[in-house]
Amino acid sequence: PPVLAERGLGDAAKALALRMAIPVEVDVDLPGRFPEPVESAAYFAVSEVLTNAAKHAGAERVWLDIHHTAADGGMLRIAVTDDGRGGADLAKGSGLAGVERRLGQFDGILALNSPPGGPTMITMEIPCHPTKPA
Repeated sequence: PPVLAERGLGDAAKALALRMAIPVEVDVDLPGRFPEPVESAAYFAVSEVLTNAAKHAGAERVWLDIHHTAADGGMLRIAVTDDGRGGADLAKGSGLAGVERRLGQFDGILALNSPPGGPTMITMEIPCHPTKPA
């Protein structure tokens, strides 16, 4: 999407949140831009996870946190939490499993915690360093 190419992951994620049918509280703290393939993978991962929360979780609210830490060799961390019914499972359906595969191409991971009754929290991590300062 143009907003991703022009303004980066943080603004693109905020734009995604604004288009959601349910309220999404966004907290972004990024030191700059990241390599294009990393930003693209992260953007589409966020899009898929937000879509799942809106379609399947019965959530009334979602929280999206995107941060980068220089510790651990540099890590982009994305957490999406919803107040829905829980029960999400990587083995069911192809959406989250596809996100996990996409992140794996960058040695990234997806962790899912979604007990029955909720809430659901999905954490994604991609090792990387910024390419351009904010």
